[in-house]
Amino acid sequence: MVQLAEGESESRRLFRDFLRNSYISGLQPFLFETSVRYAKALWLTFLAVIVVSTHIVIVNLTLEYIVQPTEIHMSPNQVHVANSPFPAVAICSSNMISKRQMQTYAAKIYLHQSTHNPQPSGNSSFYSPIESPQLEVLARRLLLLANFYLHAHDESQLDVDELGQLHRLLSSYHNGSDYSVHDILRELSPDCGDLVLRGIIYGAPVNTSQLFIKRTTSSGVCCIFNYRRPSDSQYPWKRALEDAELYALPHVMFESNSILNGIQFVLQDTTKDDYTMTYFSNTAFRLQLFPKDDYATIQSNTNGAILVDHETIVEIPIQPKFFDSSAAVRGVTPETRRCYFSEEGKKILNQSYYSMDECLLRCRIDSMLQHCGCVSSPLAGSVMNITYCTLLDLPCLMKWKRVWFSYTEFPYVHQDNEEIETGIDQCKHCLPTCNGVDFEIVSNVAPLRRTYNSSGYFHGLLKGLTNDRPLSIIKLFFRLRFAQATEMDMVGDWVVLLNRFGGILSLMYGFSIISYIEILYYLTGKWFVYYYRACSNKMKGAKTDANVYTFHWNELQPRAAARSVRKP
Repeated sequence: MVQLAEGESESRRLFRDFLRNSYISGLQPFLFETSVRYAKALWLTFLAVIVVSTHIVIVNLTLEYIVQPTEIHMSPNQVHVANSPFPAVAICSSNMISKRQMQTYAAKIYLHQSTHNPQPSGNSSFYSPIESPQLEVLARRLLLLANFYLHAHDESQLDVDELGQLHRLLSSYHNGSDYSVHDILRELSPDCGDLVLRGIIYGAPVNTSQLFIKRTTSSGVCCIFNYRRPSDSQYPWKRALEDAELYALPHVMFESNSILNGIQFVLQDTTKDDYTMTYFSNTAFRLQLFPKDDYATIQSNTNGAILVDHETIVEIPIQPKFFDSSAAVRGVTPETRRCYFSEEGKKILNQSYYSMDECLLRCRIDSMLQHCGCVSSPLAGSVMNITYCTLLDLPCLMKWKRVWFSYTEFPYVHQDNEEIETGIDQCKHCLPTCNGVDFEIVSNVAPLRRTYNSSGYFHGLLKGLTNDRPLSIIKLFFRLRFAQATEMDMVGDWVVLLNRFGGILSLMYGFSIISYIEILYYLTGKWFVYYYRACSNKMKGAKTDANVYTFHWNELQPRAAARSVRKP
């Protein structure tokens, strides 16, 4: 019982020493006597609430730092739109395959088969579709090629026999070599001269046939203005011709933001007799705006498409938004800053151009190769050493089309009514660029007045045109004279986090990192020293008492008697 009391006394003395000498605010009142009942208990409760709430804030800041170790500041500025590139403009007809072009191409196949492969005796399913009375059947069979424009929610019943017959005909027409679906679809689509009739750029009339080129996009063959992407044809000789055509296009300098000085084009749809098929419920033109070096797709949903109805005037104000990153951001990993610099993106794709859409395109190509061993030509969009799909691969492409329609649908697909994990990466490595420009696009629609006389319109851009074929006008211009430029700079790291910790702790109760060390010291080193000295003093005291106060039998006798006892 004596030892237990002494232990309690040492603990209490150690605790009082900590309260007396600690630099933490609010502890010394516990040393003073007070006449108020429960005053110390209330003060202890208040301090406990402050300490717990403060450390909750610190833990949250630490967790945020683990997820995002750096703090990036976005500072807005204003720059003139003259420094902004103008986006590419793709004008697509809802008529994906021209009936006139389809019949012309079918006649070429028929002529080739009649010349090189005369019909043998007997019936043959291979030659029966190209007999002269059934030339229209062959032309309609070419519509099977439109299935290469994969749409996630469109269902198509494919006849394997018809696919095989058309495959053999196209292979024979191309002398037994692999045919390019990409180039065939481009030949079957409406011409740009029939789609874009006239144009005015900054008040001056232009020849639209010299400004638009016909290129394949993810949703069809379109006529594209201000396009600077090299050809993705499967044939080297055709790529050289199309690249030469691209480089010969005049470069347009984009200037002020006035609607009167903008860009205007007159669109004219094909006749009803030329229509074959469309994926839409109406026959409106489709307008896609995207960076001029990108593949024409809206996979990342950064811009999207605009529908231009017949007999309408559509104004499209374009507002660029610049974004830049300082040199300090380069020291942070791409996963932390969530973007790539130009050289980093080029290294990832191993090519001279990088964008997020480009990375998603390559990711989709890899997925196609994994599932079907080939890539759909219209959805490739890039010249690569890969195997392109033919008509025989359409069933596989149709089976997995929901996977490639949107990269967010990669994780799961349905097969045999069972949901299974494909194991395909969700393109997490595809990040936006740290430097560049985005476009904010809206549209304003007004009706186009019809002309009711045979001579057509009398003035303006529509002078001499009639309403025999549906007309529309599009106007593109910069919305404002100045655009917002956002600069990304790194303003916080672990030092800033440490400063926040110190500010919070000091504001609440004068706490610091030294206080943590002080508490640790009192719980370990100081406690050990106190109890070591206490134990040492006890041992010394016990030894002294044994030497001085130990009773012996001689001490019970008188001193004279004791001396006599010692003598022999």
